[in-house]
Amino acid sequence: MPELAIVTYLRGAERLTPELIEIGNRLHRRYPGLVMTLFVESSATVAAPEAGFPIHVVEAAGTKYRKLLLALQDVGHRYLLSLDNDIAADIPGLLRLVDQTLAADADLGWGRVQSRKLAGLVSRLVEVDKLLSHTVLRPMLWRMHLGVSIPGQCFLLRTASFRDRLPVTDTFLDDLSIGLHAAKHRLRYHYGRDVVAYELPSYSFAALWKQRARWATGFRQSLSCATLNRQDRRLLWIHAFFYHLLPILHVAALAALAPQAPLACAGWLVALALVIARHRPQALGAALAYPILFPLFHAGWWLQFFHVKR
Repeated sequence: MPELAIVTYLRGAERLTPELIEIGNRLHRRYPGLVMTLFVESSATVAAPEAGFPIHVVEAAGTKYRKLLLALQDVGHRYLLSLDNDIAADIPGLLRLVDQTLAADADLGWGRVQSRKLAGLVSRLVEVDKLLSHTVLRPMLWRMHLGVSIPGQCFLLRTASFRDRLPVTDTFLDDLSIGLHAAKHRLRYHYGRDVVAYELPSYSFAALWKQRARWATGFRQSLSCATLNRQDRRLLWIHAFFYHLLPILHVAALAALAPQAPLACAGWLVALALVIARHRPQALGAALAYPILFPLFHAGWWLQFFHVKR
């Protein structure tokens, strides 16, 4: 059985990026049987003149999760590398992640994703949020066997561990469904500490608010899956607590304590910022503002979660 296949996804008028072709070419040299499955939403011709590997173009609508399920059914390779088309990869870091995951025969593998090309306060706050998630929250929760999220922009799956085993309930949060399956069955995972990719888009207030609303809808979809048991729901609610409720409780506690102990609160914010930004010192300024400002978007997440259309 060939070792590795890539799956990626184009939306609307997007085109396959030269960088993804370069990633495919580099991996093809190491894993000669490599193929790429490219999901498109229209039958427009896909030009990839520099590709030294086969590209299978599949026209399909719907969420990334639905397309990933299709790819798992069709691929005949031991591992599937899922890559979003709009990321910029750290190719050496990504190659190490692939090599290490395959060498460990892990069921699931991921590395760190960071932001770049930042413009504006909101984008810098997103950078800090990503640092907190990728270097603190996610590693801690997975070590405690409570983690259910993976970075959806870039991850590896051992196909035999996920084919015909993932829930068929469609969702915007493919990363949560995959992570929950892995946690539920105690699958072996490899967490690569290297940065493997950079997110390119800059965020406006409105764009970030819409993204968090979409995440809340995806979480509600995940909870509605008919195959969930009590332990699955417990893990999902633990995820919601740490990622979306704890920041609100934290800023509320600071607001209550600041009048009585302003120096202690300031010292705590500085210490927290240093921990979050330890891998990216240039983000320290935004990390100081993050605990105060970013809970607004978590409040938006909860508003959307409890919003029921009539």
